[in-house]
Amino acid sequence: MIRRWLPIATIIGTVLLMAWFWMMPVPPQVAPPPTSAPTVSDRVVARVGPPEVYPRADLNPGLPNPDITQDNIAETICNKNWKTSSIRPPASYTTRIKIKQITEYGFNDTNTRDYEEDHIISLENGGHPRDPKNLYPEAYDTEVNGQRVGAREKDQVENYVHNGICLDIPNAKFSVGPKPSQALTLEQGQQILRTDWYRCYLHLQERQDCLP
Repeated sequence: MIRRWLPIATIIGTVLLMAWFWMMPVPPQVAPPPTSAPTVSDRVVARVGPPEVYPRADLNPGLPNPDITQDNIAETICNKNWKTSSIRPPASYTTRIKIKQITEYGFNDTNTRDYEEDHIISLENGGHPRDPKNLYPEAYDTEVNGQRVGAREKDQVENYVHNGICLDIPNAKFSVGPKPSQALTLEQGQQILRTDWYRCYLHLQERQDCLP
């Protein structure tokens, strides 16, 4: 008698279990968070020059000055009364960092006079004055395709970027050199300097605009 009821009990148990699963509340579907559009600083740009003309991004990626924003460039970097000397660190500070970084980079030439401790994002373009992430021992005389490329050539790009950032500011202070055909935002100008200043330099040599 017991054996006769076992299959029936098994079937009933299975039906009840399935009914229980069907009656369980379905958890609400949670939509994934919206992804924002990439900013200029999120974009990865392939560098056109050899590695020796750039700082290493893992060590010295370039860092903006938090005190300088798009909203206050008319009162700061584009203002004729504002000077980089007001925030520039003393040579004793930058020379100490230069010596340390020359060792970190493993440069064969260890003569500090052959390098400028360069602000990757220059001070006139809203770069951080003291953070080592924005400082780099840039050689004066790196040779690329038979041409000298180094700190002095990057200065030309820095001037161009500054002129672009300040282009639409009334009564702005401009640097020596050409101006772009259209204004640059502070972020766009800083991105040129921290990603591929050499690409911009090549464009300027051909009398072409260097725009992001």
